[in-house]
Amino acid sequence: MDIIVRKHFKTIAEALAAADPGDRIIIPSGVYREKLYIEKPNIEFIGDGHVTVTYDAANGEPCPGGGTYDTFTSATVTVTEAAADFKADNITFENSYNRAGAERKVTQAAALSCGADGAAFYNCNILGWQDTLYLTGGGRQFFLDCYIEGSVDFIFGDAEVLFEDCDINCVREKSYISAADTPVGSRAGFVFYHCCISACQGCGNIYLGRPWRAEREGVNSATAFIECAYACDIASEGWLPWHLEPGTESENTRYFEYGNTDSCGGPAGVGGRVPWSRQLGRGEAEALMVYIGKCAKYPDENDHEHHAHNHDA
Repeated sequence: MDIIVRKHFKTIAEALAAADPGDRIIIPSGVYREKLYIEKPNIEFIGDGHVTVTYDAANGEPCPGGGTYDTFTSATVTVTEAAADFKADNITFENSYNRAGAERKVTQAAALSCGADGAAFYNCNILGWQDTLYLTGGGRQFFLDCYIEGSVDFIFGDAEVLFEDCDINCVREKSYISAADTPVGSRAGFVFYHCCISACQGCGNIYLGRPWRAEREGVNSATAFIECAYACDIASEGWLPWHLEPGTESENTRYFEYGNTDSCGGPAGVGGRVPWSRQLGRGEAEALMVYIGKCAKYPDENDHEHHAHNHDA
């Protein structure tokens, strides 16, 4: 069943409360200041026009009901593990806390937290500063034609995730794109495929990732960039060790690249990469893509209009 916000219910939260598994929530153009928790399976958000869901919760800031937010409760939209197969099309998810003004201290403020296995996001913007996008639950997730921006560890978590044809933009000097805490038993963590890696003007020294929690037993951080375009100044080392004991990086990380290009379309310079990262061979890259490709859930063009990019939020 289709539920239309502003027609059937005033807010997205009210529509969610009334929705049954399998329902589609159509959201008309507008800015919705709501903090949402999605806890039902097979729910779909469809943005009809320019739709922004925004809030400004942040680590250390007070909660309306008492206590304070932390990193994991700060997300504007939380897709819980109970919300398997959630889909979103043409939605902007924003945490405005660090985007509102330089006078605020920089802290963790997530725009989207997703723990749902089988979740898929199409033509979505995920906007924040630090810890923008938290991907957890250990399941498989998929982002297609999305725009994701941030600065510090802004794509982080333990899920297996395929980012395909996405724009990943860094908003400050010395940004860290990813912070995976992939379990040892997971064959892949974050895989960026055919993505454009960019940075705002004047922002250089960009790092592809660093291993969150990799000093803990059972964590072996995994991130790969496959046939991406590096349209910014990637630091020659590529990756940072973070809290790992020196000499243990190769045991605690799986950092891979294959077939990436620079801003001119030539092969990306990788001569200065840390020795504990690897340039994959073609066969290895293909095997990784065959595995992570199981995350892909492409939109059904016959089911509803697959909206154009909404990257001007």
